[in-house]
Amino acid sequence: MNKFSQEKSLLAVYPTDQYGYFRFNPFKKHFKEIYRLNYPRLVYTKGILNSEKEILDIILREKIDVLVYCPFSTDHQLSVYFLNSLRKKVKVVFWSADDATYFESYCKYYAQAADAVITSDYFSVIAYKRFGIPAVLCQDIVACSSLADPAAPRNIDVCFIGDMTKKGRGGYIKYLEDNGINPVVYGFGSRGGYLPHEKVTEFLARSKIVLNFSQISELDWVNSDEPLLNRLRQNTARPKEVALAGALCLSEYSPGLDMMFKPGEEIDVFRSKEELLAKIRYYLSDPGKREIMAAAAHKRARDNYLPDISAQRTVEDLLETLNNPLSANFFKSEIFLSDAFKAKAINSLTFSMFVMLKHLKIRYAIETFFILFKHGLVSFMFGFCGGMIRALRNMLETARTWIAVKPAHKA
Repeated sequence: MNKFSQEKSLLAVYPTDQYGYFRFNPFKKHFKEIYRLNYPRLVYTKGILNSEKEILDIILREKIDVLVYCPFSTDHQLSVYFLNSLRKKVKVVFWSADDATYFESYCKYYAQAADAVITSDYFSVIAYKRFGIPAVLCQDIVACSSLADPAAPRNIDVCFIGDMTKKGRGGYIKYLEDNGINPVVYGFGSRGGYLPHEKVTEFLARSKIVLNFSQISELDWVNSDEPLLNRLRQNTARPKEVALAGALCLSEYSPGLDMMFKPGEEIDVFRSKEELLAKIRYYLSDPGKREIMAAAAHKRARDNYLPDISAQRTVEDLLETLNNPLSANFFKSEIFLSDAFKAKAINSLTFSMFVMLKHLKIRYAIETFFILFKHGLVSFMFGFCGGMIRALRNMLETARTWIAVKPAHKA
């Protein structure tokens, strides 16, 4: 048993109350108590300084041993310096699900304040270790958290479930439709619309072929100064979820995909619209080959990727790292931040200040305004302008929505 077992407590600092808290379930067998804290709600209710004080009070009052910080990669309400100061009281773990997209612009800077990192990206494990920060891999299984029957009837030829606003996806789907393939598509920006979390497994299990795309989202204000990211392909847990459902995953090529499954034996890949169309036609015309590959992937997933197996392995690796003085991050005082990161931090805090003003938290908005100068005048000027523009755009979009809805509401 590791030294965190049974009598120790964990604080999960998270940005939402939605289903994302499931990711902390594997920690239950290792900790006496798990406390959850929605940090944006706390900040917008009590302000930044009071929030820092409350987090510290929780650590002392509940005798917290490990704090796991899982932010959105646009959030700077809790600063790198504040999190680093907590390492005198607790072990701090930084958990990012966006390393593929935001490692260079956000994650590597926050990771300096952690004793260890949990990352969803194979290559970021090595990248963190280059900076002397230990990291372990965890790709959350959201759908198909249990095995589906691989022999279940499959009445959907081709299926895709995901955000259709991401790069390349709309073009691929339209090309298939123009050539006689009509995938069943659900997700943000699709004709089918959002598919409830609990329904995803059902549709994967009904499909013969499930598509997976690997391009990242359009660059935003956080990473727009990293144009090389346009070449990047990411690895998510979707191929594992497809395998657990017993379907064949046909994935856009991504380096690292072969660390999950064997291409050509358990999964197949495409690099162009033409290749995707050809492989869909091939696998629909050869159910024997398709089913052999899906069954092989299903077996690998059953033996290695069920949450009870993979998530527990991640937690155990993490706790072993935290216990091992030879592998821990020893840089507890020196923090290095780029000028670009500092400006983006002020950008984020400026937006938060306007949210406080919107909710009439005047006192906390004024308090936040003075925090905006913490990185100097240059960072303030660049960051404040960017954050103010984003906040004004958000207000205009809210106003347009309200105006559009108001007549319908009256009717």
